[in-house]
Amino acid sequence: MKQQVEQLRQQLAAFVPASRLISDLSRRIALSTDASFYQQVPELVVQIAHLEELQQLLRCALALKVAVTFRAAGTSLSGQAVTDSVLVLLTRDWQGVEILDNGQRIRLQPGVIGAEANRRLLPYGRKIGPDPASINSCKIGGIAANNASGMCCGINNNSYHTLQEMAFVLADGTYVDTADAASVAAFRESHQQLLEAIDRLAREVRADPELSDNIARQYQLKNTMGYGLNALLDYHDPVAILAHLLIGSEGTLGFIASITYRTLPLPKAKATGLYVFADSASACAVIPTLKTIGVDAVELMDDRSLRSVSSLLANYSDTPPPHGAVALLIELGRDDAGALQLATSAIETAFQTSATPPQALCAFTEDAATSEGLWKIRKGLFPAVGAVRASGTTVIIEDVAVPLPQLPAAVDALQELFVAHGYDEAIIFGHALDGNVHFVFTQSFTEATEVQRYAAFMEAVQVLVVERFAGTLKAEHGTGRNMAPYVYAQWGGEGLAVMQQLKLWLDPQGILNPGVILNEDPQAHLRHLKHLPAIDPAVDACIECGFCESSCPSTHYTLSPRQRIALKRRQQGLETAEQAQVATDFQHLGIDSCAATGLCATACPVGIDTGQWVRQLRAEQSAHPRLARWLAQHQAGAMQIARFALTLGRPLSRLQQRRPVLPAPARKPQLTVSDTARKVVYFSGCPNRLFATEGQAPLPEVVQQLAAKAGIEVVLCDAPEQCCGQPWASKGYPAQAEQKQRTLQQQLRELSDNGRWPVVMDASPCALQSQMDAVEVVDLSTFLLEHVVPKVQLTPLTQPLMLHVTCSSRHLDGGKALRALAACCSTQVVEPADIQCCGFAGDKGFTCPDLNATALATLAQQVPQGCQLGVSNSRSCEVGLQHHSGIPYQHIAYVLDAISTERLKEA
Repeated sequence: MKQQVEQLRQQLAAFVPASRLISDLSRRIALSTDASFYQQVPELVVQIAHLEELQQLLRCALALKVAVTFRAAGTSLSGQAVTDSVLVLLTRDWQGVEILDNGQRIRLQPGVIGAEANRRLLPYGRKIGPDPASINSCKIGGIAANNASGMCCGINNNSYHTLQEMAFVLADGTYVDTADAASVAAFRESHQQLLEAIDRLAREVRADPELSDNIARQYQLKNTMGYGLNALLDYHDPVAILAHLLIGSEGTLGFIASITYRTLPLPKAKATGLYVFADSASACAVIPTLKTIGVDAVELMDDRSLRSVSSLLANYSDTPPPHGAVALLIELGRDDAGALQLATSAIETAFQTSATPPQALCAFTEDAATSEGLWKIRKGLFPAVGAVRASGTTVIIEDVAVPLPQLPAAVDALQELFVAHGYDEAIIFGHALDGNVHFVFTQSFTEATEVQRYAAFMEAVQVLVVERFAGTLKAEHGTGRNMAPYVYAQWGGEGLAVMQQLKLWLDPQGILNPGVILNEDPQAHLRHLKHLPAIDPAVDACIECGFCESSCPSTHYTLSPRQRIALKRRQQGLETAEQAQVATDFQHLGIDSCAATGLCATACPVGIDTGQWVRQLRAEQSAHPRLARWLAQHQAGAMQIARFALTLGRPLSRLQQRRPVLPAPARKPQLTVSDTARKVVYFSGCPNRLFATEGQAPLPEVVQQLAAKAGIEVVLCDAPEQCCGQPWASKGYPAQAEQKQRTLQQQLRELSDNGRWPVVMDASPCALQSQMDAVEVVDLSTFLLEHVVPKVQLTPLTQPLMLHVTCSSRHLDGGKALRALAACCSTQVVEPADIQCCGFAGDKGFTCPDLNATALATLAQQVPQGCQLGVSNSRSCEVGLQHHSGIPYQHIAYVLDAISTERLKEA
């Protein structure tokens, strides 16, 4: 195989740049895992930028009989996206979104993140049907290829049922767009025999009562086990059959190049409630009533699930759930508040009149914050198991579905299986409306006995679900490697034969993701198992789910947080020479190119801050402690040297293109003295003391003007030696960082009269770094929103205003204050869709410019016509944003000052 892959690489080099043909060992290992418990190291990784490259890749692979596997976000849980052959990734060029029919339809390319599709639809009051729990990270290509559903999606609103049109590429490189009549006509002519065979097969299936009844029965449940044979019953045009077969085919029948969904309306009024029942039987007994009333979601959680998130549950109950209890989290929406009230009253009446009324941990509420808290309980279940798992074990999540009347017995039977096989930590939760439950448990694969325990357990699950309850072994996570050996058990010989025939016709050489869905090896689910050896307590809890990747600025440059951790884990099992090679490569891939902002922790299910781990690694190899100590002790002098260097270097920096132009040095602010009853202590961060904002007065002067309009005195912390410590922490000198932070905090306590006055930081990273007890420390944008905006008269801009929400703002409050302030400043605020971190990371925009450039690669194209200004709340970020957008960026305080006037006092 290696020889054929090398031949393929040489052929691809003719039309794919070398930078997108990844063959080095370290990056191949880093990309060898998805969110499942399987791992395979690809021989080659190819990043594809456009359709023509993909078609040519498939033609070459077909000629050489080289297997290819497509990966979108790699959040799949069943081993669909790993391979030991050629792994195909998409560049960010596949993020096209087209809103159609005033939001009634949406056309999406496979690289679009699911949550982004919903964000684009929000102004139209619509959403896409699929709503997997990973929607903030997973991409449309994976959602469609796995027929992923979710909590509110149910059976009727998944990709299969909301598909309008599709563009796809077959194994021979043929491209078909079902929305284009000419494309379809050409396909009917070029692939007449294939389409006739599909049509003939569909007629044979429909003419077989036993097989067609089996198919219809299985798709009354949520079902992603095997290929979507319901397409052979639901459609008669072979092109439509083929398009729907591609849904849920996990990249084994073709590549989905775009998909057009029929969208769903968002409810105008919503209510959420959490109720605990005595047992599974009483909880499931009310589900038919809930279905009749028409609720959007019913999430079932067993007693062990509830105990696993006891800290979240404590807000609603101070007593643990009794043994055998089952909770239902219920959400429903209506077009108006009156209809919603009628529905919630009907549900509560049904509860009160039931034989065993539930306990309301939180009765139905329309409060958005309370609802969000309730959903955190449900969404915290999977991470809760991952966070407490033993070192070296992995987390396995499976999902099954049974006919709704069988659900209580199935829940009880699964719990008995856990006990029988020693999975004492296992929990059960799921989408009760559809009889679909997930079970989560931890598993080690380091010992043969553990592998056999897992094998015996899965065999018992198959017997339980398929034979006892006539259910499906895969409801929404896809078949993958771990259920491929059980396709026959669920579908029987006839169903399996139909699937095998379809695979043979569409992929006769078997090059598309072989071994996934269809696999003749009965032990396939026990091979290529992933090991999770301990590497550092800071990151050992990582379950390699990939949720972090969409928030990390280095994902498209070197490695994501998941990939950094995966590479260091797998390094331990390599030969000595390979370990040394990985160690060398990791310096740039893992350490030097990491922004270390910790933004990954905000997306991680178990809160892992990979940036903090990288800072620890930097500290371990820090080579200049004496210099760091000298700079910490002589910061004022160092700043003077830096200003001088800026003056000398600024003209030269204009001559090169890769790095941002050096800003002019900032002058010392001149503040006037006032005496008012309301005061704030103001600390100006190093970036604002060092870098001027072109054409503007120093930021502290502008802030004083704004505060004066609101009747607030600004007390400046004029201490040139002071710093929050962030630069030292980022570089791997924690002792110096702690000393700087401690000294600054002591001075701020004195200036604030021990917390009598709030402390305002004019750089959001400083505000995040300087939080302390008994003294309120806020970012400048928060201060302006809460204390200045209510006291002044505003005339918002009407032209577009670009907004960048910094990593530190996301840590502080999710960016809420900065976004709200921007909305006060302009009627057209534009926040780039796919940029969470700018990658400037203090000084890396100068020292590692490719990180900044990669993170902001899509920024310029998102600047709307007529937009001449961008705002943020971190000066260093603004330098990089200005360079890569082509428009000036500045602190939002400048805009607020320009549009505000002192409010006239009432007579």
